Amino acid sequence: MTVTFDSSAWIEYFAGSEKGNKVKQVLERKEPALTPSICLFEIKNKYLQEGKEFQQRINFICINSTIIDIDTDIALLGAEIKKKYKLYTIDAIIYATAHQHKSILLTGDRHFQELKDAELL
Repeated sequence: MTVTFDSSAWIEYFAGSEKGNKVKQVLERKEPALTPSICLFEIKNKYLQEGKEFQQRINFICINSTIIDIDTDIALLGAEIKKKYKLYTIDAIIYATAHQHKSILLTGDRHFQELKDAELL
């Protein structure tokens, strides 16, 4: 099964939290892992605001998952998802990426909890 990691999943992983252990387990199973490129923005932005090191974390994500860029199909699907589920734009793009790649979205964000193929940490 392919898994798409939301920004919150990676943040929990790097925090070493209990929720992050689920991410660690998925990585250890060597399942195909995807990360929407927009998540790199969210993660770097968070660590910049907190004055924390980010480059090693970004490198780790890029090595341990396939980075998926926003293409035309994802952008257009994201617009439909945003309207249907009333998500923030970035969240709609993240969910569209998972949907487009027929994968499970692994996330710590509760606003995904009612959506098909979204698994909360």
